[in-house]
Amino acid sequence: MPKQKLLLLSIAVCAIWSSTKAQSYTIESLEGTKVKIHFTKTPSWYGEAFSCLADTLFLDDYGYAKEIHVLKRKFLQIDYYTRGGSNSIFRSTIILSVKRNKINASILVQSFGKAFGGDIDGSLYRIKFNVTGNDTGNFKLIAHIYDRHKSYEHPKTSYTKNKQIILAFDPDQNIFYSARKKVAQSFIIDDPKVPSEKLAVNEVLPVIFLDKLDKYTYCYYIRGSWYQTGEGDNLFKLYSK
Repeated sequence: MPKQKLLLLSIAVCAIWSSTKAQSYTIESLEGTKVKIHFTKTPSWYGEAFSCLADTLFLDDYGYAKEIHVLKRKFLQIDYYTRGGSNSIFRSTIILSVKRNKINASILVQSFGKAFGGDIDGSLYRIKFNVTGNDTGNFKLIAHIYDRHKSYEHPKTSYTKNKQIILAFDPDQNIFYSARKKVAQSFIIDDPKVPSEKLAVNEVLPVIFLDKLDKYTYCYYIRGSWYQTGEGDNLFKLYSK
């Protein structure tokens, strides 16, 4: 790589590092008081810490933010890049809230996927969010979903879909969810910080499903944390406190 290009790449990396490690945003807690959420880059390149007062949430698969928005003064939406493949780009969205001096992940889902090259060049999955309502008793999260699949070898399988999904708000657990589902299953938890472990569940859980045909858009809220479904009985834990 030429020295000039290497220098420009180094400057870009430093700019991303500097802007990320010093960021902070002001929102209102769910009780109505002003609070600040601070961003700090973790030692791992793919990792970010969000702190408010004495509480911190650590997000594991975080490259850097694409967009950050305050929703209805009480929610902080962060769209960020995650690890992608050689022919794909992925982003996720986390929406943070604060209640009783604790920082919460009100939602955490994959919100963008793009494939390029080969047979499915141009396939795209994108979600945009907005919040309606004025307080915890009537907040709703609206997910606007654009889903486009292109296949050159099998053009009859190509499609373009637009849909809207409304998620309710649970004021006790401070989360948005699609429905509540009875789950009786033993899962294997995939957590990058600790060895895999089993978790037996037999209860009614808040669930997010943005696409009924794609299991990777399913998330379960189990004992205070969101988990994303994977192959078989695997669940991915994407953040920790």
